[in-house]
Amino acid sequence: MKIDQAHVLVNDQDAAKAFYTEVLGFEVETDFASGDFRWLALRAPGPDSGAALVLGRAEGAAAAFQNETRLAGMPAFVLTLTGGREEFERIRARGAEVISEPQQQEYGGTDALINDTVGNIICLHQD
Repeated sequence: MKIDQAHVLVNDQDAAKAFYTEVLGFEVETDFASGDFRWLALRAPGPDSGAALVLGRAEGAAAAFQNETRLAGMPAFVLTLTGGREEFERIRARGAEVISEPQQQEYGGTDALINDTVGNIICLHQD
């Protein structure tokens, strides 16, 4: 068994699509709209891309949950960087707002936090 899709709440799907593709380098898997409904799924490039991120609109209770999660300083998810510090610096150079610089963690690895500009904190992890 493996996780195929993970839903991420965003407050603006167009801005999310731009950030996740232009800054993080994800590729659009599906972008389908019908009326008010939009299914926007992205995957990291490469054969070991992992789960698709389905970027759904944060509305009502979902928006409140997203806001409280962000205010608590909790990342919506963790991305493991395979390119080390250089990959982090490329993400920063493409415009990511760094919340916390990479820091060695007691449990192992190095973590940094960035703002995805659409309501979430993302943890960038390096082994």
